Amino acid sequence: MNDSLTQLSELLRKLPGIGPRQARRLAFWFVRQNSSWVESFANALTNARKSIQMCSLCMRLFPKSATVHICAICSSEARDSETLLLVEKDVDLENIEKTGAYSGRYFVLGGTTSPLDKEPERKIRVRELITLLSRAEYKISEIIYALSATTEGEDTVMYLEDALKKVIQSKSITVTKLGRGLSTGTELEYVDKDTMNHALKGRG
Repeated sequence: MNDSLTQLSELLRKLPGIGPRQARRLAFWFVRQNSSWVESFANALTNARKSIQMCSLCMRLFPKSATVHICAICSSEARDSETLLLVEKDVDLENIEKTGAYSGRYFVLGGTTSPLDKEPERKIRVRELITLLSRAEYKISEIIYALSATTEGEDTVMYLEDALKKVIQSKSITVTKLGRGLSTGTELEYVDKDTMNHALKGRG
């Protein structure tokens, strides 16, 4: 089979939730599209990548600026600056913001861990989080674990509890988890306002 098609399949396998067979189907689908669509897609992807940067505090993606390196959420004085919500990915943060149920700070971990991971620190931004929490000027009184109610989410929480133990104790930070309202298997990407409100109020 064409090497370029195999290369495309391998790249598509890196997409979240895409296995070998799905990647192969997508690769065939892409090459069947007309040239103008493929070119438009490639340009849109390239332009999006060039116009987006990562916030140096919360690690979320936001529009690139030559002078601003902190996103609007982290720089807002109207937010509760002493509460930090840990989420897996950018879409979780966006969904929670849409609910209007939370007004503190965020940190995007970039993924989750699993019991089989030999180097879990390579799967999430735990080093960056520890560095952030250790900064003298970064004052946090509460960390909220807001991860999906999945096996991977639970494993990530357990890993973080151990990894953050020293900095949490040294700065006397209270640690809580989202409470009842999130059923097993629920991903925060799809949580509605009422469910998030109940989960935040019932955290502990």
